[in-house]
Amino acid sequence: MGDVVVVTGPPGAGKSAVAAALADLAGRSLLLEADWFFGRWRRGGTDPWLPEAAPQTAVAGRAARAATVEFARTDALVVYDGVLHADDARELATLARDAGAVVHRAVLLPPVDACLRRVAARTGHGFDDPAATRAMHAAFAAEAVAAPEQAVWSTTDASPREVAREIHDQVAAGALRVPALRVEGEVRG
Repeated sequence: MGDVVVVTGPPGAGKSAVAAALADLAGRSLLLEADWFFGRWRRGGTDPWLPEAAPQTAVAGRAARAATVEFARTDALVVYDGVLHADDARELATLARDAGAVVHRAVLLPPVDACLRRVAARTGHGFDDPAATRAMHAAFAAEAVAAPEQAVWSTTDASPREVAREIHDQVAAGALRVPALRVEGEVRG
């Protein structure tokens, strides 16, 4: 079975560039761009970063996690490029465990001003909301404080390839592994 590496963080953190570079480091890999799942509503949908979009983003998130697990059943490295908070990562790890795969999670969290500059400079992306960027940055920052053992890349000096190499090395060392949720009645072995 393949491993899953989640490259996550707020908008403008550099997820897509780092995730692509990480996928390129593997001998056999698949890049799953989670934004695709959140942008499928053609009519009647709500921008997925708005609070009122929670019901549709819950469905999209489950679909993205399910697809990730299916791809993890292969012998390829699956790189998940997208916003995935800690609780959802543990749910993904539980699903992946049942498929024989392991989930690792790397959080990219450059300063909020860097994220805002990058979001403002993007063209053709579809997301340009500074308030939502700040809110998502704050959520990832709060997670980092609550779980200081979680590896967080906060630099803006390293290239995406350099960060991908660091993540690759941390995955190989087992340092980014996400624990699966325990199921009621499960015996730890």
